[in-house]
Amino acid sequence: MGRLTGKRALVTGTGTDGMGRAIALGFAREGADIALHHRAEPEQADAVAREIAATGRRARAFAADFSDTAETRRMVRDAADWLGGLDILLSAAGTITRTPFLALTDAEVQHVVGVNLLGTFACAQEAARVMAAAGQGGRLIAISSINQQKGMPLQSHYAASKGGIMQLFRSMALELGPLGITCNLIAPSAVVTDLNRHIMGDAAHQARVAAMIPLGRIGLPQDMVGAAIFLACEESAWMTGTTLHVDGGRGAV
Repeated sequence: MGRLTGKRALVTGTGTDGMGRAIALGFAREGADIALHHRAEPEQADAVAREIAATGRRARAFAADFSDTAETRRMVRDAADWLGGLDILLSAAGTITRTPFLALTDAEVQHVVGVNLLGTFACAQEAARVMAAAGQGGRLIAISSINQQKGMPLQSHYAASKGGIMQLFRSMALELGPLGITCNLIAPSAVVTDLNRHIMGDAAHQARVAAMIPLGRIGLPQDMVGAAIFLACEESAWMTGTTLHVDGGRGAV
């Protein structure tokens, strides 16, 4: 039996080749049934669902734009209804742009903060409501970033959104702990995903970034899977309000 046998999980951000997809597959291998969120990539999400079904677990794709909190909340409720409840939320949906601070527009900041912070808030709050109503506890996990604590040129708006997620989950942990719901984050540094592949595809840029990471390489989506499974299973039952840094040592620099 896997560590998540019988659990019901919603994983967001699975419509692209990134951390959400890798974690969803990892959860399924550990025995969980998976609701797969995507923004507008039904073919990709359905392909992940078929891959999960091949493991013997149930999987179904659900669409929502994280910049629309009402749509995000509806997606969480629909996913929980299909699963028959919700034990785990892994929120990996997000966005990033790279713009000098003096050139940032209100619209760009509102979009990044809207998706990363407000979308994560709406998703986590709705999932927590489902868990609280069931009275059996649960796991709320989100992918944050090393930028929740570490500044980065061209990413002040992105760092602000991730810093907000850190404080959001810390505060959630205080209120939801008595309900048996844990709230934890995973903070990677540079990881190659569809969001940044156009930049990471440049060999010179990739070498510069890798040189800043003590373990000497850029991360891959599958590097997040072990931490996500740990935070989702019983082995982490006495952990809440904290962050696992899966960053190749970048945070120590």
